[in-house]
Amino acid sequence: MSRGAPSRPPRPASRILDISPVIGPGVAVWPGDSPLVWEWVSQRARGESVNLGRVTLSPHTGAHVDAPRHLEDGAPDAAALPLESFWGPARVVGWAAGVPLDRAALEALPWDGVRRALFRTRQPGRPLAYAAGYPAFTPEGAAFLAARGVQLVGVDTPSVDPFESPDLPAHRAFLAAGVAVLECLELAAAAPGDYELVALPLRIAGADATPVRAALRSRD
Repeated sequence: MSRGAPSRPPRPASRILDISPVIGPGVAVWPGDSPLVWEWVSQRARGESVNLGRVTLSPHTGAHVDAPRHLEDGAPDAAALPLESFWGPARVVGWAAGVPLDRAALEALPWDGVRRALFRTRQPGRPLAYAAGYPAFTPEGAAFLAARGVQLVGVDTPSVDPFESPDLPAHRAFLAAGVAVLECLELAAAAPGDYELVALPLRIAGADATPVRAALRSRD
């Protein structure tokens, strides 16, 4: 046996789960929003020195965070979002597709110590659909989580509000309380339980939202 520093036990492998949808031309967006456009500015195949692309997209494309400016002129923009909200322990909550996210249903769950809550409502193989019928928060449900100290809420649906809602009361309740809103996640492969979440927003000055690359790491 060689001498030297004592051997260290192997570190347990961490399982990192990507919970961001793949985005590209043709990806679904909210009806009336800007579709994603990708084009080449220069290409080596054309004899130019590098491949250089350009992408045009709504900041609400794919997994994204809504900034307070999404609802109010002059409110904080995407560049002002605090990173602390988007990095840390998180709980994935399994949720039945037909059950609204109201106060009564949320009160039935344990929330002690939960600071980031991600709600899995879609089953494997079921794509994100911009249509009515997905589970959404009531204003009272949103206020309940804010009062419990939850600082981030994430959903695998197009919105925390109902599809047909013009006033976005759940958005307003969350953002007024400083709760970050993370939408359009891919959570089908995430079993309910506790994880570490990383979903860092881009520092886009003036933006009402920003795409994120969201991931979960197992805490086992």
